Amino acid sequence: MAELHLKALDISCEHCQRAIEGDIGKLPGVSLVRVDIPQQAVLIHYDPQAITRDQIVTEMDEIGYPVAQ
Repeated sequence: MAELHLKALDISCEHCQRAIEGDIGKLPGVSLVRVDIPQQAVLIHYDPQAITRDQIVTEMDEIGYPVAQ
């Protein structure tokens, strides 16, 4: 299991939180998604054998929350 910390500057409300936790949480290999709205941060636990960091970042972009570099 791996842990990923992302920052997405477009996170601003509970709707954003629900969208990210719902969509990213459905990805294969993802076991935990927690969004911190004030910090615009996302914590993800995932199985690197099932999904890569790049696939998660791409999905964040596709659902409208691009990751800050």
